[in-house]
Amino acid sequence: MFDLIVGQFFGIVAMVGTFISYQANTKQRVLIVQTLATILTCASYYFLDAKSGMVLNVIAVLRNVIFYFQKEGTKLSYITAFTLAGIMTVFGALSWQGWFSILVIVALAANTVFLSLGNPQLLRKSILVTSTMVLIYNCFVLSLGGIANEAIAIISSIIGIIRYVKLTKKQDKTENALLK
Repeated sequence: MFDLIVGQFFGIVAMVGTFISYQANTKQRVLIVQTLATILTCASYYFLDAKSGMVLNVIAVLRNVIFYFQKEGTKLSYITAFTLAGIMTVFGALSWQGWFSILVIVALAANTVFLSLGNPQLLRKSILVTSTMVLIYNCFVLSLGGIANEAIAIISSIIGIIRYVKLTKKQDKTENALLK
């Protein structure tokens, strides 16, 4: 019972940290806050005995540190991302807890690749899929903070996609008006 309470506590604090990271205005600040939140997520998964999630998030901490110093959209960032995704796949298989582990393995490996591309709109669209997969995983391991965290990520991505579409339409109208 103690482990469950501690695990939920860390998960909820991690969720708050992730939400705060969405408010950051630079890639470096986002990565710093998300790295701290990911460390708390690791602690949450440890206490909830969610081995696959914990192991993959340890690698995600390493990924965030590497991406902090690396420019996205470069050949090196692609090589790094695919290497880290491969490492996540191997360690995910080694920490296998059942079929639901595949959800977090595929989601975090894919998220790593999409992060390296440097395309915010593509990343938002990928989050709709990857966060849904992690949300389902969190349901299996009973991580309340994780469930809320992924729900917030999905909602934030939808809002970001809609805002981008509206902004693009507005820019198109402005350009068309200038051309007339």
